[in-house]
Amino acid sequence: MAVIDDVARDFTAMLRLDQFEAAGEKFWAIDVKSAEPAALSQDIPALVSGREAALRKTRARFAEADIDDLRIDGPFVTGDQFALFLDMLITDPATGKTQPFAEIAIFTVRDGRIIEERFFYD
Repeated sequence: MAVIDDVARDFTAMLRLDQFEAAGEKFWAIDVKSAEPAALSQDIPALVSGREAALRKTRARFAEADIDDLRIDGPFVTGDQFALFLDMLITDPATGKTQPFAEIAIFTVRDGRIIEERFFYD
């Protein structure tokens, strides 16, 4: 349990510092799978596989939005998984419109690496 606790704690700490890409680069397995409820764009499907695809997805996800406020509850660890509850205030730089955004993220860990991440939001 110590390995997953360390991964969950360290990964979450990096997210709290707005280091989304760096956290992925440090903790994603080479063959990580990342799932969203829907495609982010024509180029980014709902499910991507591999570290480079997950990095492109992360960049695309935040390219058109600035995170003004980020609150994270967790990590909540059970077995080989941990979950985070994220509440954000996001601003679209093109319009200046700010809106709240909340999601649940579940991560599966094997051998000290995140092998799968799933995001749930409305």
